[in-house]
Amino acid sequence: MMARPTRRQSGMTLIELVLFIVIVSVGVAGILSVLNVTVWHSADPLVQKQAQALAEGLLEEIQTGFFAYCDGADSKLRYAKPASACTGGVGDSYGPEGGETRPYNTVIDYASAANSETALLSTLPSEGSISAPSGYNAFVTIGPAALGDITLGSGDALLIKVGVTGPGGTQAVAEGFKARQAPQ
Repeated sequence: MMARPTRRQSGMTLIELVLFIVIVSVGVAGILSVLNVTVWHSADPLVQKQAQALAEGLLEEIQTGFFAYCDGADSKLRYAKPASACTGGVGDSYGPEGGETRPYNTVIDYASAANSETALLSTLPSEGSISAPSGYNAFVTIGPAALGDITLGSGDALLIKVGVTGPGGTQAVAEGFKARQAPQ
């Protein structure tokens, strides 16, 4: 009688199985720790995006105001040039006139003086049914600017900077220009 050849058994030993489990466990623990850090800091971009959106929205609000020779309430707003031709005889000055509320009628009503940082809002208010997030403060700086090679009269262009500080010191800045509107 012939002996049957023995076949080698395939499979894993107990030591190989334990080693596999240890290696996979270390890999999974590393991936979970990275995921944990990512999730922990995922709100940071939200605060930055909200601050940037608020800065851009306030800049747009400011840029929609008039930048003319007269105050926004002046009947000659669209026609007067120079400021002495305004009804009141004086051009628009920095800062809102008595009784004005946001949104102001002219661009320079948003700043108390040229090139000085003005607290636009110490706390952003709720407006109607839309409430602004709490913990954000906005500041504006408005001053004369030169627009590169574009020839304008002295003081006919403004640089507007709006800064918003959010929770945790997050800051966002939006900048824009406004040229004086020529009388019709």
